Amino acid sequence: MFAALACLSGALVLSLALVTASQAFTATPVDCQVHVVRQGETLWEVARGIDPEADTRAVVRRLMSLNDLPTADLVPGQPLCLP
Repeated sequence: MFAALACLSGALVLSLALVTASQAFTATPVDCQVHVVRQGETLWEVARGIDPEADTRAVVRRLMSLNDLPTADLVPGQPLCLP
């Protein structure tokens, strides 16, 4: 009886963990406008165009985070999610 109860408890905990993990991966994506990088365009220029009054460094960091960019290097044709 104890073994059955232990197995049932373990299954319940595992089920709850799987449901929680799946919810983390299906979170609502950030609303964004897709921008396609043009030849010679820099992330700095894109950031300045989004909010000329803001600290451009902060906007660049946000764009890098939002687009999972390891560096600020861009490639022509690359899609960027803009806030």
